Amino acid sequence: MQTFLNWVLYLHISAGFTALVVGLIPMFSKKGGKTHVTWGKVYFWAMFVVAVTALLRFKLQLNLIFLACIAIFSFYNTFTGMRIIRMKKQLKPAWIDWFGAILGEICGIIMLYFSFYAYQENNVFFIVLFLVFGVVMLLFATEDLRVFTGKKVIDNDVPTPARYWFQNHISRMGGSYIATVTAFLVVNNPPFIPGLVAWIAPGVIGGMIIGRVRKKYRGQA
Repeated sequence: MQTFLNWVLYLHISAGFTALVVGLIPMFSKKGGKTHVTWGKVYFWAMFVVAVTALLRFKLQLNLIFLACIAIFSFYNTFTGMRIIRMKKQLKPAWIDWFGAILGEICGIIMLYFSFYAYQENNVFFIVLFLVFGVVMLLFATEDLRVFTGKKVIDNDVPTPARYWFQNHISRMGGSYIATVTAFLVVNNPPFIPGLVAWIAPGVIGGMIIGRVRKKYRGQA
């Protein structure tokens, strides 16, 4: 069993490293071009492997719980980012979209539970960590369900449904990569980066970049 878990760990690390490297290619390539689409698919499957292997290594240890939760969070963003762009012409969610959104809601609640679990363990770092990612996960999944049910179709600053999908593709894929970078920094914990900075900085910096990219492509679909 331990040998199997060791191989799962090696696969997890390999897939995570692949996602970190490959994820940059679609970001800096022409949107919608062959390079963007091809390497975007490679990134998607790398993130899928990261999520599966993280779940296989799940144990009631805060660091491994975090790995599993952040992997699910990252893949949810990757999955919805891919699905969103395919629905940009009109809203026709398939059963897998509904399943993903509902599962996202459940995972968000589970993350909040583990925030309470970390509280019982007197671990302030993981209390905040699970709380933040749990709330964001719930917000994303709830937004998707509202869109699927017709309660929300477009953002106030995005005048057409097509642009809504395009803008949110950028946000979700960017959010996925931010979560991946966050996991890498937190798990490896470089001595020159304080723990709190390691998990906050990627989100702050990445969020600013995503905002600028959304602004750049606003008005395009």
